[in-house]
Amino acid sequence: MTEVLIHPGLVLIVGALLLPLLRGTLRSVAVVALPLLVLALVWQVPDGPAGQLRYLDHTLTPLQGDKLSRLFATLFSLMAAGGGLFAMTQKSRVEVPAAFVYAGSAIGVALAGDLLTVFVFWELMAVGSTLVLWSQGTEAAYRAARRYLMIHLLGGVVLFAGVTGHIVDTGDVAFSRMALDSPAHWLILIGFLVNAGAPPLSAWLPDAYPEASWSGSVFLSAFTTKTAVYVLIRGFPGAELLIWIGLFMAFYGIVYGLLENDIRRILAYTIVNQSGLMMVGIGIGTEMALNGASAQAFTGVIYVALLLMSAGSVVQMTGKRKCTELGGLVRTMPLTAACGVIGAMAISAFPLTSGFISKSMVSQAALDGHHLWIWLLLTAA
Repeated sequence: MTEVLIHPGLVLIVGALLLPLLRGTLRSVAVVALPLLVLALVWQVPDGPAGQLRYLDHTLTPLQGDKLSRLFATLFSLMAAGGGLFAMTQKSRVEVPAAFVYAGSAIGVALAGDLLTVFVFWELMAVGSTLVLWSQGTEAAYRAARRYLMIHLLGGVVLFAGVTGHIVDTGDVAFSRMALDSPAHWLILIGFLVNAGAPPLSAWLPDAYPEASWSGSVFLSAFTTKTAVYVLIRGFPGAELLIWIGLFMAFYGIVYGLLENDIRRILAYTIVNQSGLMMVGIGIGTEMALNGASAQAFTGVIYVALLLMSAGSVVQMTGKRKCTELGGLVRTMPLTAACGVIGAMAISAFPLTSGFISKSMVSQAALDGHHLWIWLLLTAA
């Protein structure tokens, strides 16, 4: 085993397990300081393998850096810090530690250099996110957590079958670009798409996320679908099938969001919509398109989190989730209203917002590739 740097994801996971031992101010400081420490460690990871070890005649690379992995690991660290700050007054002693295990596992996926490490952190993500949902403590949350876990265990089984087949076929465990030229690679793609909220299993996302606590839904929005976007960029850039899956997801999120009245279910459908736009960029596969998908992942996490924080504040203060039961909040909750408007402008790609830049990159990539119909559909979406 070669020398290994401190793994940022493992630091966050271990720190999460120690959080329940802390109380008062010390715990509050740790909730914000721990993810920021992890962020600093992310930027210490050099390009290329930072450490390798031997396992069953294979060379594993649990820690590997490049521009793409650092971008997503940075995003996940920032969201762990922001979500932890928002959840500072959360009464549940389980939610924040579970969320940090969840975030640390997402960082582990982003920094993994081999498929076996990806799979291990992938499954840890399922455990952490299920506990975040379960920690709400309501019967609806328990039911949603069971459905959520079943879907993700199914996706994990499919992914593991694909990884096993890939290793048997090639003898290689490295996580790199793959062509859809074997059943194993199709299984890996399907395993990734389950976490992305792709059809026909898109419904798990809006069924689960709104049942989390006012703070838990912020954590849930940030990691699962975005790690799926990351691994698809890494593993299947330019796979044309993803264009059509992404367009379906974009319109699925729009149509069902427009029909919905529950404020948090609306936002859950927008996550499917946003993931669809990223999927289109990955499917186009050009440099502009992949940069646009990555930028959309980064900006989308931030403004959707802002919207979910605004919605969570409304639910916490009013006890109401239906839009038709709410009104006049700009007078009683002006700061929340201002944050909600900023988030809404960004998700609508209003000029001078982050969403305008990232979404325009994907649309421009469609034009540059002479994909007129894709550009028209993206514009409609």
